[in-house]
Amino acid sequence: MKVLIIGGGPVGLAAALALRERGVTSDITVLEAAPRGQQTFGDRNIALSAASWRFLKRIGVTVPDGQRAPIHEVEVSQRGAFGLLRLDAREVGAPMLGAASPYPALKTAFDDAANAAAINILYSAKAVAVRHEGTHAVARLETGESLRADCVVLADGAGSDLLPEFRRIERNSGQLAVITRVSAARPRPGVAIERFTAGGALALVPRADQQWTMISARPQVEGERLLQLDAKSLQAEINVAAGGCLGELAVQAKASSYPLLWRVVEPRASGCVVAIGNAAQGLHPVAAQGLNLGLRDAMELADCLQTVSGTSGAPAIAAALSRYARARGIDRVLRIGFSGALAYGFDRGGWLADVPRGLGLTALQLVPPLKRELIRKLALI
Repeated sequence: MKVLIIGGGPVGLAAALALRERGVTSDITVLEAAPRGQQTFGDRNIALSAASWRFLKRIGVTVPDGQRAPIHEVEVSQRGAFGLLRLDAREVGAPMLGAASPYPALKTAFDDAANAAAINILYSAKAVAVRHEGTHAVARLETGESLRADCVVLADGAGSDLLPEFRRIERNSGQLAVITRVSAARPRPGVAIERFTAGGALALVPRADQQWTMISARPQVEGERLLQLDAKSLQAEINVAAGGCLGELAVQAKASSYPLLWRVVEPRASGCVVAIGNAAQGLHPVAAQGLNLGLRDAMELADCLQTVSGTSGAPAIAAALSRYARARGIDRVLRIGFSGALAYGFDRGGWLADVPRGLGLTALQLVPPLKRELIRKLALI
C-alpha cells in the first residue's frame, strides 16, 4: 500500500509513524509545504493528555524531560461565584494528567522520530488539489508534478480544501483567543488553571521554563482591546480575571491572538482519501482537546488500515476508511460538544447562571466516582 500524507505537522507525522509502527506499510511519503528548517514555530505551549504522551512514546516520539511541564492537577473555578473543582492524577492512581511542551521542542521530537523511522518527507512540496483517478488518488503539487497513491491522508490543517467532496462547515464563535506568557508570584508546579469569567474562559498552562502560558477567550471587540493595552494594563486585567490563584502574575511576552472557530468537515472520508486532525475538525481550545483529538485520529487511522495492510485494493482501503470515519464520529462530537459547553456555559454572568454552575462544580468535587470518570475521559483514555 502506497500512502501519501499531506501535511508535515505533528498530526501528519504521527499518522506516518503510527502506520509504520503498526506495520501497515513502509511506502509512506509526507508532503510539507514549508522549506526544510523554515517552519513557523512561535511561542506556543502545547498541552497533551497522558493518553497522548503514551501514544507518542509508542511511535518513538520523545521530548526531553527538561522540555516538558507535567500537569498533575487541574483547578476549575469561576470568578465572583462559588464552586471549585480539582482534578488530581492521584485520585485515579496516575503519575500525571498530562504535560505541556513548547511547540518547537515537540516538533523537533516528531522530526527526529520521522528521521529515525526513515519516513520520506518532501519539503517545499505544496499540494494544491487532490482528485480520485480510477482506483487511486492523485495529489497535484504547486510545481505541476502529480503523485499517485493508494491512500491519501489530509493532515494539512484548518485551511485544507484540496478535495471538493469534503464540505467544510464553519462557525465563528465571535471570540478571540489572546495569548501571552506570565510568571507567577506564588507558583504551583504541576497545576493548570481553568477559570471562567463573564467575559470568557481563562486558562493558565504550566511551561517547562517555570512560567505559565495564559490563554484568554474574549469577545472579538474585547480581545482586540486587550491586544492594544500596554504590558502593565494587560497585566492588571489578567490578574483581575485570574483572581490570585497563582499570586500576582507578571506579563513576560507580547500578546498574540487567533480567532476561535468551530469547524467540521463532512464526509471526512471519500474513497481512498481521508481527513484527520485540524483538516477534519476545529474546536474551542478551552478544554485543550484539539491536538489530542488529532493524535487519536492518527492512532485509530493506523489501527483501522492495519486490517487491510499488504493490499493496494481500492475497495478494501475505501471500506477501511469509511469504518474509521464512523468510529471517530462519536469521539469528535463528544469533544466538540464538551468544549462548546465549557466555552458557552461558563461565559454568562448573573446569579441565575452562577448558581447552577457552582452547584455542578461542587457536585463533581464531592462525588468521587463522577470526578474519576471525568479524569479518565479527559486525560487517560
